Amino acid sequence: MKIVTVNIPESFIDVIEKLVGENGIYPSRSELIRCAVRDFLLKELQSAKDLTLLNEPEFEESVKDDKYVKIPIERIGENDEPIREFKTYKIIKRLEY
Repeated sequence: MKIVTVNIPESFIDVIEKLVGENGIYPSRSELIRCAVRDFLLKELQSAKDLTLLNEPEFEESVKDDKYVKIPIERIGENDEPIREFKTYKIIKRLEY
C-alpha cells in the first residue's frame, strides 16, 4: 500500500473518531477511509460505464476534436411517472479506468 496524506476538515475527523476504535464500526481511521474511497470509486466506475457519447452532427461540426457526454437525469413527472432526460457535458479530461 502507498501512503497518501489528505487534509480533512475537523468536523469530518470528529465523525470519523466516533466510528473507529473498540466501540466503533471500523478498527482504524485508515480502514474507514480505505472503505470510503473504495465505495466512492466503485460508484464512479459504475457511473462512467453508464455514460453515453453523443454523436450529434451539430457538435461534430462546431468542434471536431472535442468530445461530449450525455448524462441521464431521472425525475418524476406530473402523473407520478418517471421521466428520463439527458444533460450534455463537454469532456475536459477523461479518466482511465
